[in-house]
Amino acid sequence: MAVEGFSVEVDNDPDRGGAAAVPGDGKDSQAVTVTVAGDVDLAAADTLWSVLDEYVRSGAQVVVDCSRVAFLDSMGLRTLIRAQHKAKASGARLTLAAPSEAVLRVLQLAGVADLFVLDVSGSGSAR
Repeated sequence: MAVEGFSVEVDNDPDRGGAAAVPGDGKDSQAVTVTVAGDVDLAAADTLWSVLDEYVRSGAQVVVDCSRVAFLDSMGLRTLIRAQHKAKASGARLTLAAPSEAVLRVLQLAGVADLFVLDVSGSGSAR
């Protein structure tokens, strides 16, 4: 379903020809990057969840590039928190990369920034 003013793209999907490490080969597994753009609101939350739910699984590394998010409402925040809880429960790693000012502001105002691994610079060095 297309949502006006919102888009989500996936890079490095191992199920669709992206790079991935072979389990037990000694290499770090390749992170899947989910790039989110536009307004992450009630209209977009289900679409975002369906993508995150697919990729956040045991042992996965999922990077959510939030650099192009213009707006994040409570439903978008709920979706990110839900994905983080799933990641923690399944042994996956979810990183919010290069969060826009809109995303950082909502995380801070809601008091939930500490729930997430944040890579504020988008460089791959998360806190």
